[in-house]
Amino acid sequence: MKLRQRISRSTPLRLTAIFLGIFILSSAASFGAAYLVIRANFESALEDEIEQTIDAYRDLHDQETLLRRLKDDVEATDSELTILHYRPDSGTVIANVDGFPPVRGFTIVGEKAIEEGDDDVSDSYLALGARVGRGQLIVARTREPVVVLGETILSVVLIGLLPTILLAASAGAFAARNARRRIDTIRKTLGALTEGRLSARAPVAATERDDLTEISAAVNNMASAQEALIGSMRQVSADIAHDLKTPIQRVAVILDEIARKTTLSEKQQDLLDQALAETDRIVQTFQALLQLAQIEGGAVRDRFGPTDLREIAEDVADFLGAEAEERGYRLDLTVTGDGPFIVKGDRHLLTQALANLIGNALRHTPPASTVNVDLWRSPAAITLRVADNGPGIPEAEREKVLRRLYRMEKSRTTEGSGLGLSLVAAICNLHDARLTLEDNDPGLKVLIRFGLDRDDVR
Repeated sequence: MKLRQRISRSTPLRLTAIFLGIFILSSAASFGAAYLVIRANFESALEDEIEQTIDAYRDLHDQETLLRRLKDDVEATDSELTILHYRPDSGTVIANVDGFPPVRGFTIVGEKAIEEGDDDVSDSYLALGARVGRGQLIVARTREPVVVLGETILSVVLIGLLPTILLAASAGAFAARNARRRIDTIRKTLGALTEGRLSARAPVAATERDDLTEISAAVNNMASAQEALIGSMRQVSADIAHDLKTPIQRVAVILDEIARKTTLSEKQQDLLDQALAETDRIVQTFQALLQLAQIEGGAVRDRFGPTDLREIAEDVADFLGAEAEERGYRLDLTVTGDGPFIVKGDRHLLTQALANLIGNALRHTPPASTVNVDLWRSPAAITLRVADNGPGIPEAEREKVLRRLYRMEKSRTTEGSGLGLSLVAAICNLHDARLTLEDNDPGLKVLIRFGLDRDDVR
């Protein structure tokens, strides 16, 4: 069942099976046609011999001469090769077998239908009965050469064709496996590019110049162009954020100076406070954009080291738990198992990712709600989950909210820049962790799965 599924799902294996089937069918048809032609020619020659034998006896017009000739031929004829059976209208049967069934026209007769004292007969005969003189003559010739011919062709198939088929199947399976391996490599490269790992490339052998090599080269060229384009876009956004950050900070300083050194009316003070708040939001947005560019560039990988997710979860829960209680929320942390919960990563970034998720949950849930944070370990992964009972995110929007500056329509009236989940996604990609958004019915569940290497499993 598994082999059939593999063949049905693998194009190289399926093509190998199809061509091997065509080869087997064509070979079988060729051998079968050759056998049928040779057998037809042999039986035609056998029929001619039988008819000539009967005509020779018919030429003996004298009955006595015919009987003497038949008696002599019966004594000299091997019944395994030729059977003579003459039943005169009156008198004793002249034959080299005890009995023979009546035949009409050319008939194939098996050994079970023939009575012979010594069992010295062939498996089958081609027989013809005719009126000769004053009696009925049956002449039968063995079909042993036809049987031997069939066995010979079968032996040729078994000895010659089967090894060829096995060799062709082995060579085809090897070629299909090699093609399948290369196709899997291309598919994995495309999957990595789809997930945002723009440095992924398909291996291209310098000695191979086939269609798969051309496809691999085309994928690599596309990936290089995409990486260059994304890199330039990130650089432009980072440059813009960096260049605008300083003047905006100066504006914030100037506004602060106005607030401290100028006497304003109540309405003027409100407007100034709003300007300061908006300026602060702009600075935070640019800061997040710069951090995103830094994370996506991979420069922070140098800071990676063994990091305990349990300690991070407990620290964040303690820090944000007090703030949540003051606002009328509840934050519950549940750690299942003894761990260890060690992953290779940057403690600061992982702390920021969890804090962003909890902050989003508190921001979008009604007062007196509970936000649950769970941490557990399986044989293959360590999973961190943040769940709330807020409005959630529609399935159609879940990929979009991970983009930069994207905000759902219903979230435009709440605080935030639309970069929180983008930052979390970038941190997860940097740590080769899988980020998924699921329905909590009601609310949203965000899961981060850190895969474990075999060396990490204890």
